[in-house]
Formats: sequence, C-alpha cells, structure tokens
Amino acid sequence: MKHLIINSVLLLGASVEATLYKSATPPMGWNSYNYYNCYPSEEITKANAQGLVDLGLAGLGYVYVTTDCGWMLRDRDSEGRLQWNSTLFPSGGPALGDYIHGLGLKFGLYSGAGYYQCGSTDLPASLGFEEIDAQTFAEWEGDSLKYDNCYSSSRDVMADYVSPASTSPERHQKMATVLDDVDRDLAYFICQWGIGEDLGEWAPPISNVYRISNDIYNAWRSVWRITNQVVPFYKSTTVGAYPDMDMLIVGLDALSLEEEKFHFSMWAINKSPLNIGAPAHADLTPAASLDVLRNEEVIAINQDPLGKQARLVRRYTEEEWDIWAGELSGSRMVLGIANWKSDSQTVEVDLQAVNVSSASARDIWAAEDLDTISEVRTLELAGHEMRLLVLSNITASTSLPTSSGYYSAANATLAGNATKVSCDGTGCAPTGSKVRISGQDASATFDSVVASSEGTKLVGVDFINYEIALDSAWDYGSNTRNLTIAVNGGTPKRWAFPISGGDWFESDRMFIEVDGFVAGENQVAFAASGDSFAPDLVGFESFE
Repeated sequence: MKHLIINSVLLLGASVEATLYKSATPPMGWNSYNYYNCYPSEEITKANAQGLVDLGLAGLGYVYVTTDCGWMLRDRDSEGRLQWNSTLFPSGGPALGDYIHGLGLKFGLYSGAGYYQCGSTDLPASLGFEEIDAQTFAEWEGDSLKYDNCYSSSRDVMADYVSPASTSPERHQKMATVLDDVDRDLAYFICQWGIGEDLGEWAPPISNVYRISNDIYNAWRSVWRITNQVVPFYKSTTVGAYPDMDMLIVGLDALSLEEEKFHFSMWAINKSPLNIGAPAHADLTPAASLDVLRNEEVIAINQDPLGKQARLVRRYTEEEWDIWAGELSGSRMVLGIANWKSDSQTVEVDLQAVNVSSASARDIWAAEDLDTISEVRTLELAGHEMRLLVLSNITASTSLPTSSGYYSAANATLAGNATKVSCDGTGCAPTGSKVRISGQDASATFDSVVASSEGTKLVGVDFINYEIALDSAWDYGSNTRNLTIAVNGGTPKRWAFPISGGDWFESDRMFIEVDGFVAGENQVAFAASGDSFAPDLVGFESFE
C-alpha cells in the first residue's frame, strides 16, 4: 500500500481507512463537459491542453486536463477492461496521457459509480468493475479520477436522487478503497451531487474534492443555487478535502463580465476546485473572460495554504446582498460583499460584523491598495458585483455585541401548521428540539424578548434547512427556505435561509439584523413566507 502525505500528516478516512492522494490546495484545471458535453475527442483534449500552456493558465495552476463523459467504447475488452473509442481517440488513452504529461500537465480520467456513464445509455461505468478499472487507470498513468453517479440503481434511470442505492456512499467508498491499493497516486474527485445525507462527514476523509450539488448550468440563478448549498461545508472543509461547486461557466457567454467575476470570486473564497469549462482557446473564449480566470490574486485566495472556507456572515435578503468572510494565512482575512441585486446599490458594511476594528485593505478586482479602513464602510456596488477585499494588519474589535438572551423554539407559542419536533442525540443543536413552520398561517411567537434599548438588534437564528434542489435545480430551485420575522406587530421582513447541514437535524446559525425592538419586553414572531415551508426553527439568540 502506498503512503500519500500532505505536510507529513497521514490522512485517514473515518469510515473507509484509505491513504489516498490529496493535493494540499483545491485542484485547478480544465474539463471537457461544459463546452463539449459528452462529445470529446483526442483533438479537442490536446488542443485545450496546449491552450492551457499557451494562454498562461497552466503556469497559474490549471494543470488537470480531464476528458469527461463520452470517451469510451460500449464494450469492454476480453479481459474486462474499459477501451477508448478509437474513432474519437485514434492514439488511445495512454498516448493522450503521454501528450498531457509532456506539457507538464496532469491526466484526468472520468468514470462513474453506476452501470453506465452519464450522458449515455450504454457506455460502461465502473459499478462491479472497480478493481480492474482502478488498475487500468493506474496503468494508463492517470493523475485523477472524477467519479460520477449516473445509473446508480438501475440501467434505465440515469439520475436517481432518492433510492437507497443511489444515496448511499458505499459505491464511492468502495472505489476509494480500491484506488488506495493501486501503485499510482490518483486524486479522487467524488461527483455524487450531494444527494443523500451527511456528505460533509463521509466524503472528505476519502476524497480530494466532493461535489456538493447538482450540475451548474448556463444561468445566473445556478450561481445563487449552488452558493446556498455550499454554506454549511465550512464545518468539514480542510487541507486536502474541498467542496466542489462544479465547473466554472466563465467564458461560456452565460453571464455578464461582472457576473463572471462574482462567480469566480464566490467559488474561490469557498475553496472550490477551479475547473475551467470554457475552451482554452483565444478564438473561442473572450479575452475578458480569460483575464478573469487568470486573476492571480483571486487564485491566491483560493489556493491559500490554510484551506479555510469563507462563511456567510450577514444576509440582507430583501435588500439582496450578503457579507462573506474567511481566514487567510498571515493573519489576513478575505471579505466578500455580494450584491445579488440586478441593479447597482449602496451598502454599508460594519467591520464589527467580522470582528475587525481597523485594517489595511486591498481591493482585489481593482488591484488597488486602499487606505486603512475602520468602523462602517460605504460601498457602491454594481449589479451582481462581488467586491473582494483582503484585509491585513488587522486590529480586532474590542466592542463585540453581547448576548441578551437565548430563546428556544420549544417555548414559543405556535399557530397554524407549526409543530414541535423532538430530536435524538446531538440533533437540533443547541436545544435538542425544533419547530416545523409549515405553510401559510404557520408561526412561532416569542413573548418577553428582552432588549435594553430600542432599534435594530443582531439576531443569531439557529435553523435547519435540508431542502436540496435536485430535480428543481434545472428550474428555479434555490436551496433556500424563506422565513419572515415581525417585531411587536410590525411589518414582517423576509430572509432566505441556505442549507444548514447534512440532514433535517443538523442546524446552523445565520446572523441577521432585525429592527423594531423597544426597551424592555418585545414580541418576536417567526412565520412562513406565503404558502411555502419555512426552515425549521431551533431558537434564536439576541445581541446588543
């Protein structure tokens, strides 16, 4: 058994003890699928590999060249091995690998944990052939394996999101164990789509990256959807194990230039692998899009050696903007101010939200050092802009908000279809129970919420949302549930809550700012927005 080490620390899986190869930072490269779909060829792969070098992308870290679905023949050979389609790849897979390696790049391979490959009805995948396929990939001198999840439960259904066979991690765990036994270092890129439960628990120990969502597609709304699904993975993201938000759609004429910068920034700060989906060709991909992909300062954030994912610090749903923050090496911080609004707007960012009193700041996309920033910063944001700042020389805030009380949902007065649910073990932290607020007229109301002064208060809402957008991903599924909050009978205000964890019992906390408090006792009502379900409510803590 080979020993694959990051920083001299052996990485062992919790449920599958495999010493698999893991790159210390999120992998970067190019994948054929987003532009060429399941119709790759030797010519296409070689041209894009050469393009990575010629366009300076390889030198920035884009080194994995992956031929996605469609590369193989329908039939295995007499020994049961997968075969390259000689019409599409006349030189064969090993020769293609030699070509890619000759350019100083890495040879990425593709298969799946089902009966057939994605995008086909008869091209074989690796279910039941794990040992011989892993050995074949090693003999071809592959450097990585993207392992998909189509036809997982039958030969008739390509995308099964619900059956036990499809949602179980066992098929992907088996390939991890088998890869560990071959005499070749292959980075393992799990592409299970985030279905089932507890992806953040079982996948990081056995993979280099793990897909958290259904596929990205060429629309702005898919950026919103996937962003809301990556939120809770800060709990498991670590050096060598990164959440895969899917391939980049930069350069595919799907987004405006501002949106491409936003998309690239959001993937970078959340430590997603950066896989180019556009052609690595100056005649096919706009120069401005290539410049986005070549922004060295954004790449450096993604490749920071700490490997820490950014967190959603504040959300202003009705105003359509967020604050994200993440720790960087050298006692630095990345700050992302995300304008989800189509129009430009002016926002005020209170640095106290990220525990900063003052700091030196650099505007990454402007490539400009700013004066020392402190207290509240007013920013003019273009429509769909993410302002990306790196803070250094940070002075921590000495006047952080203090808790004025915690209020468990179990003690709320319920109305409509709101129901209390008890949770086993460590579920529904920190109280062990939750309230399900189901549809129109459902609410949970808290009386005697104490405040020492009137005005806006910081509220940390402990919630649970596991409404994963799977079939709905292709339409307007967003991975959010909406909740309204009204204080003292005031006008309800809406917030969109992202995915909270790996099932309907793993909670997370989102910080929001709620107005309408008076000095003394207050009534706070949580309700569904319209006739949709709200996130489950565990409780909330107020701060002053």
